[in-house]
Amino acid sequence: MLSEYQMMADISNRPMTGRQGLDDTAWHPSNGLLGQLSSDCHEAVLARVTRVPIARRQALLERNVRLRFAYFIESGAASLFAKAGADRTQVEIRTLGAGDFVGIPLVLGGAISPHRCTVQVAGDALRINADDLVTLIEALPELRKLLLTYVHSALIHSSQLVACNTRHTLRERLARWLLVASDRLQSNDIALTHDVLGRAIAVRRAGVTTEMGRMEQAGLIRRHRGRISIINRPGLENASCSCYRVLRVSAKAWQHSPISSGSPNVGRIACEVTSEPITRLETLERTTLQP
Repeated sequence: MLSEYQMMADISNRPMTGRQGLDDTAWHPSNGLLGQLSSDCHEAVLARVTRVPIARRQALLERNVRLRFAYFIESGAASLFAKAGADRTQVEIRTLGAGDFVGIPLVLGGAISPHRCTVQVAGDALRINADDLVTLIEALPELRKLLLTYVHSALIHSSQLVACNTRHTLRERLARWLLVASDRLQSNDIALTHDVLGRAIAVRRAGVTTEMGRMEQAGLIRRHRGRISIINRPGLENASCSCYRVLRVSAKAWQHSPISSGSPNVGRIACEVTSEPITRLETLERTTLQP
């Protein structure tokens, strides 16, 4: 196994293939995950990545197929699906966007996933060869700790969605999904169809269309062809279940937690469906995110 110092020396003595074709002014990765690394570790990772476009319906991760690449998403949105039933029905277990990472099995010592990750909104990502990522994880403790902290947050997200889809109404789940997607896209305009939304929250398209019509009449959203705009975010948050607050706190906690910390803030977040009042969750958010 290479030491951290050997890895840094190796990186400095070979061409920066990940930057090839990009000048210094063009190379500003916006993935918040990588932004938490120290400058040396950050440079070591960037030397191994290539910026690539990700297209709608593209599979970044295919179930039961050995991973060739991992991705640090820069823009766009994707869904991680689990297969449910013999009819090949897919249920979303995570919503991903800017700042997220695709390739968790590699962090945990595996190379194959039972899940499928599909791009829902086109964007860009930093792609890294699976073997290169494993080499970096073994050589750089800082990167390994960061990705394990991210895995913890991902587990919270997935478990909360499972509980949410079991306990909450269609309106609550739909509002929660739109809010999470808006956060991941960093925009109030979401370029998704009702069919995609139905698959994301495991309901029929007709049910999504009916509920979206009610939400539009209530002045929460506006529907366009192939796109949904959030026009009353506070109202949509009130329509959502409390799961959105839990997911938001979880995401912000690891994003604001120093990698050198012995106990990441994300560890404070409970993974169960909560019936706590919104004021209690807002207090939790302020407490978790304070320095």
